[in-house]
Amino acid sequence: MPEVLRNNIIYNRPVINGSRTVAVIDDCFMGNPPQWPDCPRIFIHASEKDKTLATVEKVIGRLLELEADRDTFLVGIGGGITTDITGFVASTFKRGLRFGLVPTTLLAQVDAAIGGKNGVNFSGFKNMMGTFNEADWVYVSSSFLKTLDHRQLMCGAAEMLKTFLIADERAYHEAVELFAAQEIDFEAIQPLVHRAAEIKFSIVEKDPQDRGIRHLLNFGHTYAHAIEKNDTGMLHGEAVAVGMVMESRIAVKNGILGEDVLFEIESDFKRIGLPTDTSLKEEELEAALLQDKKRSGNVIRMALPAKIGEAVIWEKSVTV
Repeated sequence: MPEVLRNNIIYNRPVINGSRTVAVIDDCFMGNPPQWPDCPRIFIHASEKDKTLATVEKVIGRLLELEADRDTFLVGIGGGITTDITGFVASTFKRGLRFGLVPTTLLAQVDAAIGGKNGVNFSGFKNMMGTFNEADWVYVSSSFLKTLDHRQLMCGAAEMLKTFLIADERAYHEAVELFAAQEIDFEAIQPLVHRAAEIKFSIVEKDPQDRGIRHLLNFGHTYAHAIEKNDTGMLHGEAVAVGMVMESRIAVKNGILGEDVLFEIESDFKRIGLPTDTSLKEEELEAALLQDKKRSGNVIRMALPAKIGEAVIWEKSVTV
């Protein structure tokens, strides 16, 4: 039996029985594709620029060529963009297919591939179209992490630190020390990946449709999405790191967070090698904030840290 965490995370390779399988794979694997699963493969270019309906249409077109039906099982293999697109296609093609995910980046393993959110971008705005739909399983393996370059690994570190900043002080400090080391201990990463998944599931179970407490998981993302809209050279995890610092500054201004904690967070991020600031002007970010999914009228709800390991949901007024 595979080791199972909560309802769908597994750590031994799953066996797919009774379904025709099609794999959607990041084309970074095209020269050396995974040997599993042995099935038709659809390669996609996994960039934020290509995380659009055009790529969804390409995948659906290929599924039609393969005569896929509602019993077809999709497997998404790649980072968060690939898992998002796979989940979106599976949720909408012929009104829904079953699917599983194989996240190959740290960012996807601790965040993008778990929790049931699937989405695509529109006109540069992040995840403007999406669904809530859980994969049947998510196969997490530390072996994939050893293939990542340092920048991609640090993007995953940012998402992991986000989770711990809102819910687990001890795990946060452990993660900082791990990622600050000259040589990353991949065996030590695995328990932290498990812990991040546990935290996310515990929050998602209480608020699967993202109406309340699940907003805590958006810490750093309100400004991150605005940054990504205007700075296409910054990777998602890097933008989340900057977003966490910016939103922590807001917490300090509003008496929610102590200045000493803000200094500690900034220092930790710099020590790891994560960015903490952006050259974008406030007006550029404010324009993007108006399109944020969490906006209701002239109010945007965002998560702000109260201390390391605890966060609150706060409302920011924007000019419409």
